[in-house]
Amino acid sequence: MKTDTKLYSLKDAVREVKSGSHITLGGFAHSLAPLAFVREMIRQDISDLEVTAMGEAWAVDMLSGAKALKKVRMSNFMFEGWGRCRNFSRAVEEGEIEVEDYSHFGITNRMFAGSMGIPFIPVKTMSGSDIYHERSFEKNNKFVDYTCPFTEEKVLLVPKVEPDVAIIHASRADVNGNVQLYGISSTLEVAAKSAKKVIVTVEEIVEEEIIRKQPELTILPSFLVDAVIHLPYGAHPAGMYKYYDYDSDHINLYIESTRTNEKFKEYMVEYIKGTENEIEYLEKIGLKQLLSLKADPYYGYSLHNRGEVLQ
Repeated sequence: MKTDTKLYSLKDAVREVKSGSHITLGGFAHSLAPLAFVREMIRQDISDLEVTAMGEAWAVDMLSGAKALKKVRMSNFMFEGWGRCRNFSRAVEEGEIEVEDYSHFGITNRMFAGSMGIPFIPVKTMSGSDIYHERSFEKNNKFVDYTCPFTEEKVLLVPKVEPDVAIIHASRADVNGNVQLYGISSTLEVAAKSAKKVIVTVEEIVEEEIIRKQPELTILPSFLVDAVIHLPYGAHPAGMYKYYDYDSDHINLYIESTRTNEKFKEYMVEYIKGTENEIEYLEKIGLKQLLSLKADPYYGYSLHNRGEVLQ
């Protein structure tokens, strides 16, 4: 429930995302993914979504398996080390989801233009590639050929994108909504700043004084953030640098479940629809498994999970 701070419960925050919304999500490869939020979206049957995302395979694949997506602007969705995103690929192949393909830099610059409040931004990426020739559902609005008036160089103008809601997972925040992140951010800040509303899940809620002691970690100031949710292990089975590693055992289980629609329905019953909340989800994973993923305080990763031994 909303209070005089920006702290929300997970259920209340997810209710801010309506079916039919245009959303963007953080995450890259097997880290930073806001998967606790995505699981609650599935529990609440939010659907008919439009997504713009840079390489965010986890959330898109899970939502595809739940039949929650209608349009996706994307760049190279795959599970690194595991292969295709089968739920997403199958939904596209069966005509359930319309797709518009970009390079990582191309889609990021659409969000970058939105974050700056400018109508478009020039890029050279994608020129001469098949992505250039495939216009997809945006048709003539995907980009426009342009000649620079100063140098006569050929560029593409990509239009801004401004999603209704950005959903990201970060390291920590205070109750006012100042958000911090350890390690590489991928495009979290750009995605968040391009959206009309920003919802952030975090591993820790800390005092404002703690935030002020390390301002270099702040990726979003409070005035850009609409809601904060305290969700330890909120990225699982993806990982969070300095907190826990990705869960390769559960990733194997998830990937196997995506081989068919029927298998993924069983996965959802077991781990999403069949759990009341994220506490029940984590109980399914088990304390022993979660502790094995805990990050080494020096390295920031789980040495146990990676089978590494210090010499």
